Amino acid sequence: MTQMAPAEQPREPAVHPDEGVPAPRWRDRFKRRTRRGDTAPSSVAPVVAAPAQSRTPDGRDTPAEVSQSSIARRTALVLAVLLAAVIAVAFRGSWTSQSDGAKAAHFDSAGAFLYPFAPDGLIVLALVGAVVLRHKFWPRLYCLAVVVLFTITSYVVNHLHGLGTFVMVDGDLVTPLQGWVVGLIAGQLVGSIAFGSHILMHVFRHLFPEALDGAARTIAAPAQSPAAPRNTPGHPAEGVPADPDDDKETRKQFAAIAVRMLLDNGIKPTRKRLAVEYGISERQVSYVIADVERERDSEPADSAPASLPMRPVEPPPTGPLAAAGSVNGRVPGGEN
Repeated sequence: MTQMAPAEQPREPAVHPDEGVPAPRWRDRFKRRTRRGDTAPSSVAPVVAAPAQSRTPDGRDTPAEVSQSSIARRTALVLAVLLAAVIAVAFRGSWTSQSDGAKAAHFDSAGAFLYPFAPDGLIVLALVGAVVLRHKFWPRLYCLAVVVLFTITSYVVNHLHGLGTFVMVDGDLVTPLQGWVVGLIAGQLVGSIAFGSHILMHVFRHLFPEALDGAARTIAAPAQSPAAPRNTPGHPAEGVPADPDDDKETRKQFAAIAVRMLLDNGIKPTRKRLAVEYGISERQVSYVIADVERERDSEPADSAPASLPMRPVEPPPTGPLAAAGSVNGRVPGGEN
């Protein structure tokens, strides 16, 4: 008899731990790894490019970083030179028109030579002021309005010069100027003084917000007589009204504390909100913010306040001590 080999039993497929589980999407996988700091499985070795180090171990920039910064600086320098050349050519072209217009309006030779500095120079300075005051809406809008106004007047003067309005023969005009042309030439000069001074004050107040307030702080307070009653904070002497300046200084001190707390937490303080909360003007809030930022800059890095630890909340007291402070001998959460 032929002995038949036993039938080979079918093998059960190996169950993979991840079988039946849908593969996560690449977005979810990336979010999970970045959030939990998971690493890739050992069976799959992901190819991760080594991060480019922008600094050497001793803290210096790498050659690649230095070369990129030097290229950017050279490019910015070339663009600045080209733009300055364009502005100089345009200024020189308008110089003749403005100077001839001043001569036609009976300016002397020195005044006619310096006249173009007023309208055309104010255009450049107003643009610079708009850049400096870019975070203040109304002062910036004011500077841009001055730029538009004097650009239009300068164009009109150059247009009249091209039409031959300012042609002079032996010091005399061929055609007398009309009244509005004389008013335009005179208005540019007076307007440059008025608008330029106003823009200068805006820029000065923005760059030195503590200058005006610092002058008031230097004024010495009048000495009080020994017999005069003294006011204590919150308790003025009888018959003596509270000093509003002291209350204002107190409000400014509290505002300074709030500004420091906001800056320590990386929050930009808002002038309007602080002015409403503490009852002081927005300009005083600007002074407070400038003082706090200057104090923070002068402080060493080691003295920066660290985040305050959270104090655990203690349960309400129970027992006879708690009952002693209650009205009816019962305290919520305590015993009789």
